[in-house]
Amino acid sequence: MQPTVRVVEAGLGAAAQVRLVVSGIDAPEPLRAAWASSGAAVELRDGRLTAVSTVAALARAAGRALDRDRADALRGAAERAVAAWTSPTPPLDLPGELGLDLAERPAVMAVLNVTPDSFADGGQVYPSDHPRPAIARGRAQSAAGADIIDVGGESTRPGSSPVGLEEELHRVVPVVEALAGDGRVVSIDTTKAAVARRAIAAGASIVNDVGGGQSELLDAVAELGAAYVLMHIRGTPADMQQHTDYADVVADVYEYLAEGLDRCVAAGIPRERVVLDPGIGFAKTAEQSAALVGAVPQLRSLGRPVLIGASRKSFLGTLLDGQPVDNRLEGSLAVAALAAADGAGVVRAHDVAETVRTIRVGAALRRARR
Repeated sequence: MQPTVRVVEAGLGAAAQVRLVVSGIDAPEPLRAAWASSGAAVELRDGRLTAVSTVAALARAAGRALDRDRADALRGAAERAVAAWTSPTPPLDLPGELGLDLAERPAVMAVLNVTPDSFADGGQVYPSDHPRPAIARGRAQSAAGADIIDVGGESTRPGSSPVGLEEELHRVVPVVEALAGDGRVVSIDTTKAAVARRAIAAGASIVNDVGGGQSELLDAVAELGAAYVLMHIRGTPADMQQHTDYADVVADVYEYLAEGLDRCVAAGIPRERVVLDPGIGFAKTAEQSAALVGAVPQLRSLGRPVLIGASRKSFLGTLLDGQPVDNRLEGSLAVAALAAADGAGVVRAHDVAETVRTIRVGAALRRARR
């Protein structure tokens, strides 16, 4: 078990007080006692230690309570978490000596659903005259300011069923090939290793995985050198809304992503090519989704860009007194502005031009805080 440190609040400078949550300690009570003896008010709940302290005080406590290797690992995790909190969003490395600089504003990832049944725009670009309408839509999204075009051939709305491999390939490969051939950054939204391989061969540089990081897909991404989006989910889209029983959704999602990031690196995907997505709306209630939108600064403690994909989702409908999908623009833009102000690295959106303008404002507000 590796220690995980989440920053809830932090000041500036190495000696500043920070609110930390420490998990992944086999026997946390000795650490709690040693940390408390330094003057920190430490709470132990569900195996997690929470305290307002300094990294130095935590390191001293760890040195007294843990063996040297575990103490060094905990100190390193705390130092990295605080550094990530206080630093600009790191860039996303892409194959072919490309990359996205995310320090000043989030990248906008445009949703391009080549499906007949996606919840927000199913059927608008498929199957009529396939693939020309989808390619035209992707080009229009790019012209509107999208940094990434996220091409998906399988709906992941709650209750949706999987699509066969050949059908998914038929939907997405010609679209990816055309848009990547234009020089655009293309992401393939899939859970299938075979689809990822074909899409990368067609020019995709990012794999956006809503499946939680199955080993076969991680191996394919590592082998082919693509970037990767790891998303939190429980179950599958067909049954995920039956799995929303979290004691602490932010803590559970954070630890899941921390463990998943380690699995990505172990599979051979460089950290510099990983994006982390808390999975807004995936096995989450409206309240839990809202909590995760507000937790972007905490999720940044993992040191990788955070993707927020809230556009038009059902939790916004709940917050807007039951507004249907087509009436959730204001909610989507409010989330985009907050995500940009809180330092998210990527915002996924259906309404590209409006989102591009909104995150410019959110990013400006973030700069004004410095």
